[in-house]
Amino acid sequence: TQPEILVSDLAQLVLELSVWGVKDPGELSWLDVPPKAAWDFGRRLLKDLGALDSSGSVTSRGRAMARLPLHPRLSRLLIRAEELGSVRLGADLAALVTERDIFRQSGPDRMIDEPDASERVEALERWRRDKGASGNADPSALRAVERTSRQLLRMTAKPAAGPSRETVDHDVISRLLLAAFPDRICKRREEGGGHFVHGQGRGVRISLDSHLGGSPYIIAVAVDAGEKAEGFVHMAAHVTEEMLRAECARRIETVRRVEWDRKEGRIVAAVEERIETLLLSRKSFVPTDDEAAPILCETVRTTPGLIAFTAEARQFQARVGLMQRTFPEEPWPELSDESLFSHPEAWILPWLVNIRSAQGLKGLYILPALKEQLTWEQKWLLDERAPLAIIVPSGSRAALDYTSGGQPVLAVKLQEMFGLADTPLIAGGRVKVLLHLLSPARRPVQVTQDLKGFWNTGYPLVKKELKGRYPKHPWPDDPWNAAPTKRTKPRV
Repeated sequence: TQPEILVSDLAQLVLELSVWGVKDPGELSWLDVPPKAAWDFGRRLLKDLGALDSSGSVTSRGRAMARLPLHPRLSRLLIRAEELGSVRLGADLAALVTERDIFRQSGPDRMIDEPDASERVEALERWRRDKGASGNADPSALRAVERTSRQLLRMTAKPAAGPSRETVDHDVISRLLLAAFPDRICKRREEGGGHFVHGQGRGVRISLDSHLGGSPYIIAVAVDAGEKAEGFVHMAAHVTEEMLRAECARRIETVRRVEWDRKEGRIVAAVEERIETLLLSRKSFVPTDDEAAPILCETVRTTPGLIAFTAEARQFQARVGLMQRTFPEEPWPELSDESLFSHPEAWILPWLVNIRSAQGLKGLYILPALKEQLTWEQKWLLDERAPLAIIVPSGSRAALDYTSGGQPVLAVKLQEMFGLADTPLIAGGRVKVLLHLLSPARRPVQVTQDLKGFWNTGYPLVKKELKGRYPKHPWPDDPWNAAPTKRTKPRV
């Protein structure tokens, strides 16, 4: 047989040791060490009951609960009953919770599916009033409940025998069960139909015939394991939001939540009030830039393509990359896509002012943010070593394309390069540009880094092929001594 300490609810043990001043079971010598999970559950429950404070020290309420030889849930229920002046009702309710359910009689035809705890209190009162007429309740279970209730009454500081109640105070019943079972609050699901969600996230359901199905909240006192994901509630009580706020104010957590809504493609922000996972209220607000920026950065990090690069931004990115490769001895920043999107907060943070959506991120002009990653000296060196355009022999400014691969590309009409022997150099003479020599229709007829070799061997073939097709353009026999031009031949 397994030792009882390994299989039992340890809440009462944790409370007794806390009264002694023991917070850590490791301080004591045990025949069998209490399981950590059971010990931690007991501590959480006692904090929910108000028996322990946030540091795990016993409270005055906890000391009062420890004086009763009962499970902490029941001792909390009886103490709350004294506070509400309903000691007898508290004893009856504790007994109904403890003993076999008076409505769960043997035989399928005698089962009552109504989970409302108030119905059980009323049945107990009728049985007392009618001198043993049990109606649809189990007589033996009623007698057991009566014996336990009397025993519990004798334990309280203010016993209250008195006459039977004419009416049952449903509000007090709910408050007492909230005090004893604060961790079993359930909220009705939107689809209704007797389906609720437990504060710990589990789904539960009640009988479709029960009037509790319309309650916004219930206390699920007794729940079986259920089939598949949902458990079935056998005993519960109706609870209102106002009652939760009054009885469980200490457990209500207010959270200022700012997060990214993938479906809407924007930041949503709300102040939420929750008890565990159960949402009590939600009020939207406009987040500040400081609140939105981390969310936007995380979204940029995890959503490829959200930031749009203009052609100018890609050019700048590629020019800096060329400087990195060409001048490895210098501390040029890493502006590759992988680096930028792995740590977006390192460069984009100051530019996220008033942005709250994917549309805003896509419209962000990021070139200034990229430029800010360079020092003033690096910006000057970049313009000097990797210019956006160079002057070709015709006198025109021809743009350089740094985004086409590892080599910067100079696309220029063939006629504009007449007379030039050497391929242009950039980056302080360390990098040859890749020439795309164009036809008059601006289609590449030669891609080369050896301009001299082209004039000697490639040009005669190109001239032979294109001279007849573009007669208005000059095709000299000697390109070395021809005047470079971007114009056509003058009319005769």
